[in-house]
Amino acid sequence: MDKTNSIRRAFDFLIEHAQAGKLFSIEQLSTEAGWDIDETQENIRVRLSDLIDQKGDKYFAKPEILRVRLDDFKELLYQKKRLFTDYTLEVSPSILIYEFFMPLSREDRLREALDNLFYRDAIEHRILEIGIQKIRDGLKLPADYSEDQIHQFVFDFIENTIGGYSIYLVNGRYRADTLATRGEVVTRPFAYGPYIVDETTAIVRFILPVETAAGKFEYGKILEPASTSIGPKERADIVSWLFLNFFAEAIIRVVQKEDEIWLLESGMRSAFYRWIRRDE
Repeated sequence: MDKTNSIRRAFDFLIEHAQAGKLFSIEQLSTEAGWDIDETQENIRVRLSDLIDQKGDKYFAKPEILRVRLDDFKELLYQKKRLFTDYTLEVSPSILIYEFFMPLSREDRLREALDNLFYRDAIEHRILEIGIQKIRDGLKLPADYSEDQIHQFVFDFIENTIGGYSIYLVNGRYRADTLATRGEVVTRPFAYGPYIVDETTAIVRFILPVETAAGKFEYGKILEPASTSIGPKERADIVSWLFLNFFAEAIIRVVQKEDEIWLLESGMRSAFYRWIRRDE
């Protein structure tokens, strides 16, 4: 029996037994698939452990096999890999979500600003821009905390908290002038530009876990200077300060010539930030 046909027969055999809830023996699977006994035992132990389990001296096909396609089953036996991946579930009941709202025309500058902050040297430059004393005050770090420790504090935050971002697009329109009647809009000078403007907005979202269900703070050494009894609110204050000063302010500096830039904060805290351009 060729290998492809052998695999198909084994697959059909297991599907049939899973649907009927019937037990089977090594000998039955061996005969159906055309494998010898040793090969059948090895396949069950090494390749099919996600799909077959033992009950006494018999075996049964797990219900999971009913969700498996024949191609996946073939790949499992050919490549000797597990079909299902084991995951450890981590729940973060306390999170902060930040969403930037930017016109699509500025998406390139937005990405550039965000990507720059994934490099250590760019973060070091941002530390110099903010200043060590402002960081110490903003995070309420001890006075004897050295500059190297403060640098490492910030690096730990970036390393363990912000590994990426997602961008999605929304279409909308807005009123570009003071509220007016239809008649006033029709007669207004052409130089005023459109009264209602269609615009595609790029929204950049960050989801930052503040703590896990077990109460463990997920930022490595970031809170070592603080008390071990620090609560979620204080942790959220630290995360918020670092994000706003290292990400938000850095973005504002490079994305220019916009009337307004919006940032929405949700999750544990709710806030709406608007950077409004001042008239020269």
